Amino acid sequence: MSIKMQSLVCMLLFILSMILICVTAKPAAATSLRAFEADSLEKIQAAYDGRPFLLVLWSLDYPPCRKELNLLGKIKQRHPDLHLVLISTDPAELSGQVASVLASHRLANTDAWVFSETGAERLRNMLDPSWHGEMPRSYFYDPQHNRTGVSDALNAKQVESWLASFRIAPPRKSDD
Repeated sequence: MSIKMQSLVCMLLFILSMILICVTAKPAAATSLRAFEADSLEKIQAAYDGRPFLLVLWSLDYPPCRKELNLLGKIKQRHPDLHLVLISTDPAELSGQVASVLASHRLANTDAWVFSETGAERLRNMLDPSWHGEMPRSYFYDPQHNRTGVSDALNAKQVESWLASFRIAPPRKSDD
Protein backbone atom coordinates (compact mmCIF):
# COMPACT_ATOMS: atom_id res chain seq x y z
CA MET A 1 0.00 0.00 0.00
CA SER A 2 1.34 3.42 -0.90
CA ILE A 3 1.90 6.13 1.69
CA LYS A 4 -0.93 8.18 0.16
CA MET A 5 -3.28 5.22 0.45
CA GLN A 6 -2.22 4.57 4.05
CA SER A 7 -2.82 8.22 4.92
CA LEU A 8 -6.24 8.12 3.30
CA VAL A 9 -7.19 4.95 5.19
CA CYS A 10 -5.99 6.47 8.47
CA MET A 11 -7.97 9.63 7.84
CA LEU A 12 -11.12 7.64 7.00
CA LEU A 13 -10.71 5.53 10.14
CA PHE A 14 -10.28 8.68 12.21
CA ILE A 15 -13.40 10.25 10.71
CA LEU A 16 -15.41 7.07 11.24
CA SER A 17 -14.27 6.82 14.85
CA MET A 18 -15.23 10.46 15.49
CA ILE A 19 -18.67 9.84 13.98
CA LEU A 20 -19.06 6.76 16.17
CA ILE A 21 -18.10 8.75 19.28
CA CYS A 22 -20.59 11.50 18.43
CA VAL A 23 -23.41 9.04 17.73
CA THR A 24 -22.89 7.00 20.90
CA ALA A 25 -22.11 9.88 23.27
CA LYS A 26 -24.59 10.18 26.09
CA PRO A 27 -26.46 13.46 26.49
CA ALA A 28 -25.77 15.67 29.47
CA ALA A 29 -27.17 14.44 32.75
CA ALA A 30 -30.86 15.03 33.16
CA THR A 31 -32.19 17.36 35.79
CA SER A 32 -32.20 15.72 39.17
CA LEU A 33 -35.50 16.67 40.76
CA ARG A 34 -36.08 16.22 44.45
CA ALA A 35 -39.44 15.73 46.08
CA PHE A 36 -40.60 18.88 47.85
CA GLU A 37 -42.22 17.86 51.13
CA ALA A 38 -43.24 19.56 54.37
CA ASP A 39 -39.64 19.73 55.67
CA SER A 40 -37.96 20.64 52.37
CA LEU A 41 -37.84 24.39 52.96
CA GLU A 42 -35.81 23.78 56.14
CA LYS A 43 -33.43 21.56 54.13
CA ILE A 44 -33.04 24.23 51.46
CA GLN A 45 -32.33 26.93 54.02
CA ALA A 46 -29.77 24.70 55.75
CA ALA A 47 -28.06 23.97 52.43
CA TYR A 48 -27.63 27.71 51.80
CA ASP A 49 -26.75 28.64 55.37
CA GLY A 50 -25.21 32.10 55.45
CA ARG A 51 -25.63 32.59 51.71
CA PRO A 52 -28.24 34.50 49.71
CA PHE A 53 -30.40 32.53 47.34
CA LEU A 54 -33.34 33.02 45.02
CA LEU A 55 -36.25 30.61 45.41
CA VAL A 56 -38.73 30.50 42.52
CA LEU A 57 -42.05 28.68 42.43
CA TRP A 58 -43.40 27.87 39.01
CA SER A 59 -45.73 25.55 37.12
CA LEU A 60 -45.95 23.96 33.70
CA ASP A 61 -49.46 25.39 33.28
CA TYR A 62 -48.55 29.09 33.38
CA PRO A 63 -46.92 30.71 30.32
CA PRO A 64 -45.47 33.56 32.46
CA CYS A 65 -43.51 30.93 34.38
CA ARG A 66 -41.88 29.69 31.18
CA LYS A 67 -40.92 33.24 30.27
CA GLU A 68 -39.39 33.67 33.72
CA LEU A 69 -37.48 30.39 33.41
CA ASN A 70 -36.03 31.68 30.15
CA LEU A 71 -34.88 34.84 31.91
CA LEU A 72 -33.44 32.85 34.84
CA GLY A 73 -31.56 30.57 32.44
CA LYS A 74 -29.88 33.59 30.87
CA ILE A 75 -29.09 35.14 34.25
CA LYS A 76 -27.68 31.86 35.54
CA GLN A 77 -25.40 31.70 32.49
CA ARG A 78 -24.07 35.19 33.28
CA HIS A 79 -23.91 34.54 37.04
CA PRO A 80 -22.91 30.92 37.59
CA ASP A 81 -22.48 31.67 41.32
CA LEU A 82 -26.17 32.54 41.68
CA HIS A 83 -27.79 30.20 44.21
CA LEU A 84 -31.06 29.41 42.48
CA VAL A 85 -33.73 27.08 43.84
CA LEU A 86 -36.59 26.15 41.51
CA ILE A 87 -39.72 24.49 42.88
CA SER A 88 -42.34 23.21 40.48
CA THR A 89 -45.79 23.14 42.04
CA ASP A 90 -46.81 20.46 39.58
CA PRO A 91 -47.51 16.93 40.84
CA ALA A 92 -44.59 14.50 41.00
CA GLU A 93 -46.12 12.47 38.14
CA LEU A 94 -45.10 15.30 35.81
CA SER A 95 -41.43 15.18 36.84
CA GLY A 96 -40.32 14.15 33.35
CA GLN A 97 -41.97 17.20 31.80
CA VAL A 98 -40.63 19.45 34.55
CA ALA A 99 -37.08 18.19 33.96
CA SER A 100 -37.45 18.65 30.21
CA VAL A 101 -38.64 22.25 30.57
CA LEU A 102 -35.78 23.08 32.94
CA ALA A 103 -33.25 21.59 30.54
CA SER A 104 -34.72 23.56 27.63
CA HIS A 105 -34.09 26.78 29.58
CA ARG A 106 -30.49 25.83 30.50
CA LEU A 107 -31.49 25.18 34.11
CA ALA A 108 -30.77 21.45 34.23
CA ASN A 109 -28.05 21.85 36.87
CA THR A 110 -30.00 23.98 39.31
CA ASP A 111 -31.34 22.98 42.71
CA ALA A 112 -34.69 21.72 41.42
CA TRP A 113 -37.69 20.38 43.31
CA VAL A 114 -41.21 19.23 42.47
CA PHE A 115 -44.20 19.05 44.82
CA SER A 116 -44.40 15.50 46.11
CA GLU A 117 -47.81 15.43 47.68
CA THR A 118 -51.30 15.81 46.38
CA GLY A 119 -51.82 18.35 49.18
CA ALA A 120 -50.36 21.25 47.20
CA GLU A 121 -52.36 23.75 49.26
CA ARG A 122 -50.73 22.47 52.45
CA LEU A 123 -47.27 22.82 50.91
CA ARG A 124 -48.06 26.32 49.66
CA ASN A 125 -49.26 27.30 53.13
CA MET A 126 -46.13 25.82 54.67
CA LEU A 127 -43.96 27.88 52.29
CA ASP A 128 -45.80 31.10 53.00
CA PRO A 129 -49.18 31.38 54.77
CA SER A 130 -49.83 34.71 52.99
CA TRP A 131 -49.27 33.18 49.53
CA HIS A 132 -52.48 32.20 47.77
CA GLY A 133 -50.96 30.29 44.87
CA GLU A 134 -50.43 33.08 42.32
CA MET A 135 -47.50 32.40 40.03
CA PRO A 136 -44.81 32.91 39.30
CA ARG A 137 -43.85 33.51 42.92
CA SER A 138 -40.29 34.24 44.02
CA TYR A 139 -38.45 34.83 47.26
CA PHE A 140 -35.19 36.73 47.53
CA TYR A 141 -33.31 35.41 50.55
CA ASP A 142 -30.48 37.43 52.08
CA PRO A 143 -27.55 35.70 53.87
CA GLN A 144 -29.48 35.77 57.17
CA HIS A 145 -32.44 34.23 55.32
CA ASN A 146 -34.74 37.19 55.69
CA ARG A 147 -36.84 36.97 52.59
CA THR A 148 -38.78 39.23 50.28
CA GLY A 149 -41.62 37.64 48.33
CA VAL A 150 -42.54 38.77 44.83
CA SER A 151 -45.70 37.73 43.01
CA ASP A 152 -45.47 38.23 39.27
CA ALA A 153 -42.71 37.55 36.81
CA LEU A 154 -39.26 38.77 37.72
CA ASN A 155 -37.30 41.04 35.45
CA ALA A 156 -33.57 41.12 34.83
CA LYS A 157 -33.10 44.45 36.59
CA GLN A 158 -34.65 43.10 39.84
CA VAL A 159 -32.41 40.06 39.88
CA GLU A 160 -29.26 41.91 38.82
CA SER A 161 -29.85 44.56 41.50
CA TRP A 162 -30.34 41.89 44.16
CA LEU A 163 -27.18 40.08 43.04
CA ALA A 164 -25.20 43.33 43.11
CA SER A 165 -26.31 43.97 46.69
CA PHE A 166 -24.42 40.82 47.72
CA ARG A 167 -21.48 41.41 45.39
CA ILE A 168 -22.06 38.10 43.66
CA ALA A 169 -19.58 37.76 40.79
CA PRO A 170 -20.07 40.30 38.00
CA PRO A 171 -21.90 39.02 34.96
CA ARG A 172 -20.08 37.05 32.31
CA LYS A 173 -20.62 37.79 28.67
CA SER A 174 -23.44 35.65 27.37
CA ASP A 175 -23.73 33.96 23.98
CA ASP A 176 -27.24 35.33 23.55
